[in-house]
Amino acid sequence: MSLTSSGRSIFLRAGGWRPIYLPPLLLWTLSFVAGVTLSLTGASLWWMLSTVGVATLISQATTGAAQSNTRNRLLTLILVLSAPTLVAVGFWRAESTKFDAESLAVADLAGQSVRIEGIVQDDPQFHSGGVRAIVELNALQLGDERRATDAVVQLQFPGSPTPRTGDRLRVRGTLTPTVTGTGDYLRWLADRRVAAAGLAVPGSVTVIEHDQLAWWQRVAAEARSALNTSLRDALPPPYSGIAQGMITGRRDSIDSDLRSTLNDTSLSHLIVISGSNLTLLTVIVMSAFGWLLGRRPAAALAIIAALAYGALVGPDPPVQRAMWMAVVFATAHLLGRGTSGLYAVIATAGLMIGLEPHILLDISFQLTVAGTLGIVILMPSLAGDFLSGQRGIAGTIRDTALITMVASLATMPLIVLHFDRAALTGIPANLLAAPIFGWMLLGSAGTAIVGLVSESAASVLSWPLAWMPLRWLVIVAEQLALLPGAGASVQGFGHLHLLLIYGAIFLAALRPHRERVARWFRAPQTRRARPTRERTVAHPLRKIGLELIPGARSHITPAILTGIASAAAGAILLSACSSDPDQLEVHFIDVGQGDAALIVTPEGRSILIDTGERPDAMLSALRTHLPESADAIDVLVITHPQSDHGEALWAITDFYEIKQAYVNGHFQFTGIGRRIEAHLKEEGIGRSVLSAGDQIVIPGETPLYLDLLWPPDRVLPDHYLADPNATSLVIRARYGNAAFLFTGDINAEQELDLVRLPCPGSTHSTLPCELRADVLKVAHQGSRYSSTSLLLERVRPTFAVLSAGANNPHGHPHESVLASLERVSATSLLTAERGDISIATDGRSIAVITER
Repeated sequence: MSLTSSGRSIFLRAGGWRPIYLPPLLLWTLSFVAGVTLSLTGASLWWMLSTVGVATLISQATTGAAQSNTRNRLLTLILVLSAPTLVAVGFWRAESTKFDAESLAVADLAGQSVRIEGIVQDDPQFHSGGVRAIVELNALQLGDERRATDAVVQLQFPGSPTPRTGDRLRVRGTLTPTVTGTGDYLRWLADRRVAAAGLAVPGSVTVIEHDQLAWWQRVAAEARSALNTSLRDALPPPYSGIAQGMITGRRDSIDSDLRSTLNDTSLSHLIVISGSNLTLLTVIVMSAFGWLLGRRPAAALAIIAALAYGALVGPDPPVQRAMWMAVVFATAHLLGRGTSGLYAVIATAGLMIGLEPHILLDISFQLTVAGTLGIVILMPSLAGDFLSGQRGIAGTIRDTALITMVASLATMPLIVLHFDRAALTGIPANLLAAPIFGWMLLGSAGTAIVGLVSESAASVLSWPLAWMPLRWLVIVAEQLALLPGAGASVQGFGHLHLLLIYGAIFLAALRPHRERVARWFRAPQTRRARPTRERTVAHPLRKIGLELIPGARSHITPAILTGIASAAAGAILLSACSSDPDQLEVHFIDVGQGDAALIVTPEGRSILIDTGERPDAMLSALRTHLPESADAIDVLVITHPQSDHGEALWAITDFYEIKQAYVNGHFQFTGIGRRIEAHLKEEGIGRSVLSAGDQIVIPGETPLYLDLLWPPDRVLPDHYLADPNATSLVIRARYGNAAFLFTGDINAEQELDLVRLPCPGSTHSTLPCELRADVLKVAHQGSRYSSTSLLLERVRPTFAVLSAGANNPHGHPHESVLASLERVSATSLLTAERGDISIATDGRSIAVITER
């Protein structure tokens, strides 16, 4: 293949001299996008003029090919002038719509307390420290000055109650403009046209009105909520979370550890609604139904699936853009030949950039375009009959695997560029997991729909419909994340490397199909009719769709397919049927500056003592430490009403059923205590009040006893009632001869009461409570105002667990506490250093395992 010039024409030699023909639509789109790119990257005038010159030369070459066929001098003139003109138009369009600090109504309010009024636009999401939501503002007020604005901001609500989609709020908080802030996250928000990120003041949120969205947005929000509830009831975590991410786009449904594992193996695109996800859905629908219904009916079905998916998820801009990209791609196959998909996708991307030039910087848009173009360009080189409507079951499986590999190759350079990480295990992970993407997606959707009608039926059907494929996804992710190269760091990767890689991919796609290339670049009038496929006698296996490639040398036999399916099913069943441990496990969870401990009995019953205030850490720990397929917590105890002991409750109840909750009798004295009790009532969770002398018995072969030692059921001094720490529940857990003492946040004065006074609640003894314990959860994160020597002498713990955040401003744990623990020969274990601390016991001996 060679190029040479003749006058104003360029010719391609591919079995003869033929003129190159670039469609005007493609030329115009590329020119406009070049202008937008120059503006958004802050290119100099020299770059601008150079790009205009290149566009002129390309247009002249193209028009030379067109002139040799059309002899239309006017068309030649128009094409020559249009390309450089569109470069300038693209540059001007991007400049006129730039998103800068001077245009923001909130730009001069950074760091100041303001009053905000606006409407929640999307589903609030749990994040570390609270709940995040996108709010479209109606007004801002600073002092006596009130401003009308339609800016969009992201607010974090550190407390409760949780706002709902469509709520009109009035809230007090602080704002930081995204374009003037520092950090990758603020820049990402700015690319999404979010004007500012803010933090709401706890207790300042007032809901003025509900349901302030358009009717179709309300319907979509209600549908998402119902489907999320259905999936949560039918599937255990983390599978319910994965299914919610796939079906409704819920971004907080998967804990941080699992999300990190999926990112390291390049599988996260399967569990969120994104451009690659929607493209994969569209292509799989077309491939799966093409052999059954025909190419065009399958394309029509794919269009319906993409539109329904986008309408359900809601107005999130990346999802809507991905939806239209998928619709255009399917429409090209519905109305014309498959190769027209290339031009349709490029034209659609150009139209989106023309409407919103800033989306060119949006990572999700770049991944959408890269993934779709990768499939359009590379798949014909790998499968000549791709989406032809002539494939059987095996062909669909093969095409799905190839599509996944192609999408991974096409998007990986962008992921490396933006995140400086490469999932080297991504391609094998996708080849193992993505072929069952349709099973995961459709099975999860079916489970959700059945759950709307019957919760019990959904629980039964969810196992074959959704649990098995989702379990396989988790197995693949967790096993391949252990291999070298998962989530590997990449340094020094720049835009030049990106262009070189994509250029090489493009050339590799063209090389195997020179005749197809010649048809693409040949002027329309000189294209020859596509040769017809010779009819052959069908092999018996082709009738049931078990041929890999028609007419090729290799076939997928039923034995191979059966072996693959059996291996997958065996791995899933072995992982699901692992024997339960025969020991009691106590997990002290690293929730930063706060407390949370999970007890799991050998029979699988669970007791959660406090929740901390970090939803992500709490949900991740529950997924890790609860028994496989557990979707409920049997007993919840919140020792006292403070955020570092109970704030993550809202996230937990969103994913797990709580069968019974216990609190002390003094929750009404704090705002969060009243909100916790209101939330328990709203969720229909049984609530009981505990005091010293009460006992909770967890049945089992060896029963677990939870003895309540504090606070007493009597009138307490006023200074005790004024301090929530002073009325914190103190629990001594007994399992056989092993004992654990959970002291909450009691102070030195309450510790001395426990040591000196008769045991509260005891009617037959004047002796103090039995405090001996093998493991002590040190009070108040190791504050110097707790852990008195008298208490430690009575407890004499072998291990002392201190749950405190690293480099916390309180200086916890205090050096004097660590010294006191050393004097009683206790081994100090800090969650800030060790992560989750797990202790197992059979009632006679104990063993300690730490995360770090």
